[in-house]
Amino acid sequence: MFGSLGLPFDFDNQLRPPTRGPELLARVRRLLGAREPVPDRYLLRTIEEEIELAGCPVCRLLARKELRGLEALLWEQVTDPLTHRRLLASRGFCFEHTWALIPAGRLVHSHYGVAIVLDRLLRDFLARAVAGVEAAQRWLRPEARCPACEWNRAAEETLLWALAWLGERDPDLLGEGPAALCRPHAAALLESTAAERRAALERRVLARTERALREGTAEERLALLVGRKPHELPPQRVSCPACARARRSLFDGGCWRQSRLHAWVAWLDAPDRVGEALGWESLHPNGRLGSRTPSARPESGVAPLCLGHLRRAIVTTGSSAALRAALGDLERLADDLEAFIASADYRFTGELTPAQRRSWQQVVARFAGETPGVGLHDPLPGSPGGRCDE
Repeated sequence: MFGSLGLPFDFDNQLRPPTRGPELLARVRRLLGAREPVPDRYLLRTIEEEIELAGCPVCRLLARKELRGLEALLWEQVTDPLTHRRLLASRGFCFEHTWALIPAGRLVHSHYGVAIVLDRLLRDFLARAVAGVEAAQRWLRPEARCPACEWNRAAEETLLWALAWLGERDPDLLGEGPAALCRPHAAALLESTAAERRAALERRVLARTERALREGTAEERLALLVGRKPHELPPQRVSCPACARARRSLFDGGCWRQSRLHAWVAWLDAPDRVGEALGWESLHPNGRLGSRTPSARPESGVAPLCLGHLRRAIVTTGSSAALRAALGDLERLADDLEAFIASADYRFTGELTPAQRRSWQQVVARFAGETPGVGLHDPLPGSPGGRCDE
């Protein structure tokens, strides 16, 4: 049924609700004599407005929601004890949502909020890691999922259910307008649709997506193939040497096809190679996809590891030397963060050093990592789900 969608990527299960779930739920309701639930009118109107715009409406609504959630956290909950305990359990956010703190902080003029949130997590790690490698390994294993991913998963399920409800009643809604579902959300929508109505909806959705793939710019086509572009991508000048090696090897064995995030980081570094791999002949309006810009090597001979690669190093080798070197770097970063946060106080006098001014960005890079698939929320090499390992 779905082979014609030709999905070129392996997407997380969270994008694909169980195939039998909606049908089984509907059957239970029929047996119990319950009425079919109807989506909220405001939600339906919001979706209908988004369908009048080009691009994937689900991607656009999810991107808006996740950014608003992070904005609210930075504006209202930076010093909230319950929020801190939740973030401590999850060790902060995943790769995508840690980097998304940068634009969220910009929107609420609160990069100090980003610094405060991550500083508290960093200091908790430093306090526990001095006990040795085993204590550091325990801390570097999150006890909860990324909270922003949880927000988005719930929102995505609701949006797909409401969109399926609309599509079942008006199949032309998703086939004739300017909107075009990305392929991951098209597949998820069809799985959320009742079996007897699925074929008609599939024809229209697939035809609209294929037409948008022919008409869009290179970046728009990539978004339709893999899903929305992240709010913020790591810079090309990479500080973690292990992340730099991973970025340079993204095209080895097709690792860039592993996920939406891998694809967008590969697009950032080498848009021409992504276009060539997908067989695109019609490029940007100026005739070019762009030139290859490989990730820059770290300027320093001894560059710090991100926390994800630090976890890999101490789990793989159990090296206390690697941990000691990392702790020294992280303690210096914590001192710089302390000065940066203190500068927000009206009583602050003096001038910040360049390292102190950059410290809030550096702590984002340490927690997130600078290449996808290696963060604290990702599987370790050799574990189920661990692929394309260095």
